[in-house]
Amino acid sequence: MARTSKSQIPVLLYRYEGPARNIGFTFSPLYLNEDTSQVRQEDMLFIYDEDFEHIRPAISRVFPLTDPWSGEIHVSFDPCWSNPIVKETWDTIVADLKQVNCADPDLQAFLDKLTVWIRKVLDHADGIEVTGNL
Repeated sequence: MARTSKSQIPVLLYRYEGPARNIGFTFSPLYLNEDTSQVRQEDMLFIYDEDFEHIRPAISRVFPLTDPWSGEIHVSFDPCWSNPIVKETWDTIVADLKQVNCADPDLQAFLDKLTVWIRKVLDHADGIEVTGNL
């Protein structure tokens, strides 16, 4: 019997060169409708903490945010837990990422790939949840 490969969460890299499965953040589509099927790993994106530092300011600026499920206020970005961010807020984050003045073409390519992924996800999702593993 042929072995099927396990699905894995794709990783977006900029400069990280450390071991796999290290500290970082998983981006996954956010669906507010409970009838929506479970998110598949291949629909997620993982960014290591070292590379996330280039994105963190744009995400941190949109806080405080209201949790779309509980109504609880998230005062700041939580690197240890989930951060559900609705579509309209991602528009602000993407606009901020587009404003980053990159002298490094590799950083620009990293940010461009991320914004393409974000826009693709937001075509069918209600937002994106960013979950840290610290």
